[in-house]
Amino acid sequence: MYLQPELVNEAYDMASKNETVTQKLGDLSPYNFLRLIEGDVIYSNNDNTVEVTVNLLGTKKKGKLDIIAHRNGENWKYQKITVRIKKPKKEAIIILKK
Repeated sequence: MYLQPELVNEAYDMASKNETVTQKLGDLSPYNFLRLIEGDVIYSNNDNTVEVTVNLLGTKKKGKLDIIAHRNGENWKYQKITVRIKKPKKEAIIILKK
């Protein structure tokens, strides 16, 4: 796998600063790269598009961080970043959408 940790770290930082996310999940636990191993990674478009899902742990609830990004040369550009919550009802919080 050649996904840069910065791709997930930057999206995590955006989610942790989102007011709706902190209201629903609480403060997010510090992220470590091992959570990426527990998540899902799907490459497509000749490995120039990636979809990543990693677990989020908040002081109130758990959630999922979904990232879709496209590679432009050596850099990844985010297309969409979403936080999903299942309980008490399914909900998606859009952090970024282009």
